[in-house]
Amino acid sequence: MLVELFLCLLLAHLIADFALQTSKSCKSKREKKWRSGSHYMHSAIVFVLSWLVSFRVEFWWCALVIAVSHFAVDIWKSYREDKVKWFVADQLLHIVILALVACLWCRCNDWSVPFGIPTKYIALAVAVIVCWKPANIFIKLMLKHYSVNMPEEKSSGFNAGALIGNIERWLILAFVIMQRYEALGLLIAAKSIIRFGDKETAKTEYVLAGTLMSIFIAVMAGLLVTMVAV
Repeated sequence: MLVELFLCLLLAHLIADFALQTSKSCKSKREKKWRSGSHYMHSAIVFVLSWLVSFRVEFWWCALVIAVSHFAVDIWKSYREDKVKWFVADQLLHIVILALVACLWCRCNDWSVPFGIPTKYIALAVAVIVCWKPANIFIKLMLKHYSVNMPEEKSSGFNAGALIGNIERWLILAFVIMQRYEALGLLIAAKSIIRFGDKETAKTEYVLAGTLMSIFIAVMAGLLVTMVAV
């Protein structure tokens, strides 16, 4: 019951924070801080989605707690630099709050997954989103943190690189869930062969670092899905 509710709230958080939040909105938050209307709109979306995934009318106050705390954390983050440590701290704070709310609700009320949806499907939806935009942002900030500079010719084509990374992570996620580790090995080997003839050190380092982080995220996400599905 607790795990299922937490996963549903986490799914709502990921949809609100990544799928429904644009770069323009994030920029507005950083530049205008608490004066940005994006903060208030985003918190309203968090409230609605958190309430909806509970399928309980009386869950409104928990959704309100989540939305208000989300607003406070986002305001705090808007005063921080665009660095990986603040991105991770921001997401960890949100996740801890979701876990606390789920614990509080489950201690006082019964809760079950609506429509009898298997827990593994909710976990899979969470993993798919994590391997999408959150992974792209995390990898980009990590490369920036360790001064692994993006090659000049790739600067205008980052969206293509992000798309390749997304597909790569989703494939790895599928292979791990199906326990087809030989297919995972073939995918990594195939990418290595494609990059074998590249003699540009900067580009090679950038791709290698990004690929290793991408594989790590996807494998961990797949393993967590299989653990929940047991």
